[in-house]
Amino acid sequence: MPRSNRPVRSAPIFDGAKIRLQIMQSRQGTDPVVAEQDVEIKDRLEKATSSGDRDGHYRTPTISHRAGSGADGNTVLYLDWHKDGRGYQGHDYKGSPTV
Repeated sequence: MPRSNRPVRSAPIFDGAKIRLQIMQSRQGTDPVVAEQDVEIKDRLEKATSSGDRDGHYRTPTISHRAGSGADGNTVLYLDWHKDGRGYQGHDYKGSPTV
């Protein structure tokens, strides 16, 4: 039987999902955030097809800021699981020296 590319109809997984992109200025001690932007990804995560056409890759919009030398890129993934009552929970992915 051929596979269909129709969306799978199932219960929602998330009440919300977003990525927070950050540019941080590297300093001794805590690195301050000099620019950040939230990108909603809930719809992207919720949509799936029965043929499994998601390959795990997603390109977010970009942010820019004149940070000079010593800038780091950072991302925090925030997930709010459906009806768990805990709200958004952050998952921090440490910075990249290439921004």
